Amino acid sequence: MGDAKKSQKPPLMAGGTMVRVGLLVALVAFSLYRPLPEKMTKSTIDKVAMHIIEPVLRLSYYYPSRICPNAYCMMYWTRGTLNTLSKLIGPLFDYDANLLMETTHWDGVKVRVYHPRNNATTESDGAIIFIHGGGFVLGNTEMYESVTRTMAKMMDTRLFVSIDYRLAPETIFPGGLEDCEKVLEYVIDNGPSMYGVDPRKIVVMGDSAGGNLVAAITQRRRESKALPKILGQVLLYPLLQMSDLQTYSYRYFRREMDGLAVVDPLSVAYYYLWYAGVDVNAHPEFALAATTNGHVDAEARKMREESMDYSMLPLSFLDDANGTDLPQPVQPNKELMAHMSPFLTNPDFAPLMRRDLSNLPPALMVTCEFDVLRDEGALYAHRLKEAGVRTQWTHYEHGFHAMLNFHNELEIAREALDDIKEWTMALMRDAQVE
Repeated sequence: MGDAKKSQKPPLMAGGTMVRVGLLVALVAFSLYRPLPEKMTKSTIDKVAMHIIEPVLRLSYYYPSRICPNAYCMMYWTRGTLNTLSKLIGPLFDYDANLLMETTHWDGVKVRVYHPRNNATTESDGAIIFIHGGGFVLGNTEMYESVTRTMAKMMDTRLFVSIDYRLAPETIFPGGLEDCEKVLEYVIDNGPSMYGVDPRKIVVMGDSAGGNLVAAITQRRRESKALPKILGQVLLYPLLQMSDLQTYSYRYFRREMDGLAVVDPLSVAYYYLWYAGVDVNAHPEFALAATTNGHVDAEARKMREESMDYSMLPLSFLDDANGTDLPQPVQPNKELMAHMSPFLTNPDFAPLMRRDLSNLPPALMVTCEFDVLRDEGALYAHRLKEAGVRTQWTHYEHGFHAMLNFHNELEIAREALDDIKEWTMALMRDAQVE
């Protein structure tokens, strides 16, 4: 009997342990749960996926980066974590049945090159140059391997190139921009002999900060009258200005999305200031001031008012503020103003500030509802159309910034990739006819 009683203890102890573990898991899940905006993502599958993806991002990089002792720690932690996570959701093997792929250097710039195993089967003899996002501070071709490899197969052109341009704070403006221009010139000069590319059929595309670089490149080529002209530009939720970090979409974020692991105003301020050569590691107060527009002097404010007419936004964008969401009080910082004024008014740094947008390549503008950069993308699309540029603006009411990086997990991201492919290949086909 004594032995029988003893034999009952282990199951009871195991059961107690399971209960404690279950309670701990439930407590962690409860503490991590944050309701997402109701309209973020559309399908049930996407909503479930986002309630997994967002807490993972928040736990892995967002929370740790916020307790870092300084800005360098925040930046390096975020770089390392996102690089690691991207490998977990990216391709397992460096092989594809349809593509030949290599990582090399063109004119000193690291690039990831994709081209078809059989040129004869391609729909177009054009080329696509992709510039990744990451606020000029994060990202690389490895982090974007999943989305760029998928795009390269979908687009069906002779060449698809992803650029590993130099990042801030190690390399400040205009270093990354110049790297991208070098790759563009290399494709123009060498694409015909190396890959059978028609240099008149080059489309440049980029997301976030990459969209900024695309806009700047196309503007600069027009200014210099460089030939051949770029066939088209694809701007994916681009970062186009730093004169107003209190737009309606920025204010909506502060009210409804603060604390979620998506692109936030403070991160934009840190990264964009680093790109401008500001030492935010030594002066974190500069980033805080910038989120209130405390970095904007009178000259930059005047140019902002000329370039950003918010009355042109859809009423639904303006309604986001509900009439009560007023801008934060400006915390002016004269030292920061003096440094930033030449950058804020320079279209190479902030393409939305370019006064004349005429004679630019046809454009596809993609914006997302749940994105601090939504308004500036919409305004740029409006101004391109007003300037006579053939422009398609596609807005995803259920989308969010950087969603394309989750194209394997989210239906809305795959839908966006299909739309991008359709626009790009239609442009290529039109060029074939001409």
